[in-house]
Amino acid sequence: MIFFVSTNSEFETNSLVETKDFNIGSEGDIFLVDNAKLSGSNKLGNNFNIKAKKINQIDNKFPIISGSKISGDINISSQIHIQIKAKTADLNTKSNVLKLYGGFQIVNEKYKIFGKEIFFNFKDSTIVSNQPLTFLFSRGKIHGGNIKIIKSENNGNDLLFLMKDGVEIKYLL
Repeated sequence: MIFFVSTNSEFETNSLVETKDFNIGSEGDIFLVDNAKLSGSNKLGNNFNIKAKKINQIDNKFPIISGSKISGDINISSQIHIQIKAKTADLNTKSNVLKLYGGFQIVNEKYKIFGKEIFFNFKDSTIVSNQPLTFLFSRGKIHGGNIKIIKSENNGNDLLFLMKDGVEIKYLL
């Protein structure tokens, strides 16, 4: 492994760091990244750009990495953009699942969702929570025991929100 150290003026603001023949997390190697950005995308057009106070691997093993004080953006499709905040996030790079927990918030121009824990499955393009959460929109709010969010089959630019287990709806006329 080779590291280079230099003054700030010699680096561009966007840099790509690549390691070759170095398997982070194997055989007891550990890492911790402070004040980081983590970005990713897949073939389905899902991508994310997340800032974290700290990023580290869980139990010194890949493929799961964890971050704290999370904020960022996720594009569920080219037309559906959301902003996220969470106390903690785990990203399983093998299963392509991002878990937000310890309190999360999802915001876009039409709604706001908050609760304790939620999972983004980028392979299936689904968002799932089995914990109680609240969904706020311009004319009211919905509270439920869990939620599943999927892309609409009728229009690929819309989401379908499926809530159950003690759903309460308040709607302003």
